[in-house]
Amino acid sequence: MREAIKRRDHGLCVKCKSQNRLVPMDVVDHIIPIKDDWSLRLNPENLQSLCHACHNLKTAKEKAKREM
Repeated sequence: MREAIKRRDHGLCVKCKSQNRLVPMDVVDHIIPIKDDWSLRLNPENLQSLCHACHNLKTAKEKAKREM
């Protein structure tokens, strides 16, 4: 699945690409976390390629939201 998502997203971080920056992807991320919806864990539409920086930022925001 990882390789399919990597090919689909051209090996680039989708968040960086949306800001006109070409940064290689490091992580395939669940858009909707599997903690929130386990059934989406293998749905390609719920997966995105991210660099470590974008993944860490997204994860920190999700963690902060859960702790509220």
